[in-house]
Amino acid sequence: MNAIIIGSSKSEIEILTSYLEKVNLINVVAVIENPDNEVPAINQEDVSLMFIGGELVGEKSFDVFDFFEQSIPVIAFSKEEKYAIKSFDAGVVDYLILPGSLDRFLRAVKRAERLANQRAPEVKDMYVRSNAKSLRVPFDSVLYIEAMADYVIIQTEDCKYIVHYTMKGIQDKLPADRFVRVHRSYILNMDKIHAIDNQEVIIKEKRIPIGASNKDYFFSRLNLI
Repeated sequence: MNAIIIGSSKSEIEILTSYLEKVNLINVVAVIENPDNEVPAINQEDVSLMFIGGELVGEKSFDVFDFFEQSIPVIAFSKEEKYAIKSFDAGVVDYLILPGSLDRFLRAVKRAERLANQRAPEVKDMYVRSNAKSLRVPFDSVLYIEAMADYVIIQTEDCKYIVHYTMKGIQDKLPADRFVRVHRSYILNMDKIHAIDNQEVIIKEKRIPIGASNKDYFFSRLNLI
């Protein structure tokens, strides 16, 4: 998921960035400080989430939707509570009071993901190039995806495809509500998990390690009892 950060407080931006670095979940394509109602040109198709400082909405009447379409979820952030009401009135999906906690940050991101998935048209498959053909691969059939040097292995119920692609590139093609990156070398289909044993996910006979930087986000996605 690609995101941009717009804020007027360097310390708040640093706190937010530290959370993003811990979970290895979101790719920040731009950080804009003190925009003064002027945002540099950014391809909206490359952005699926925006973080904006609450004071920009609360004090400066900075209308984020003047620059980005309403379909992009916005999470406001601030050390102050007082901008929350105006931020929600402006259309943000959540308001983070910093420094907060990693768990609270993950809940906000999950809320934004759900909203983005509701608004996005449902895609049920992808096409993989193999032997001069483009083969249809339904998402339902994918067990997991594994990195292998400059290639990725797409393991399905029946076979595997080896394609020249990056993990980040293929993650952007997958529905975020069903697929999660649990390790720098693995993306898995949440619907195919059989069990979790200590720090490994079991899908059929395959044991997939859970990376330290992905652990918190992965477990936040589970309906644990």
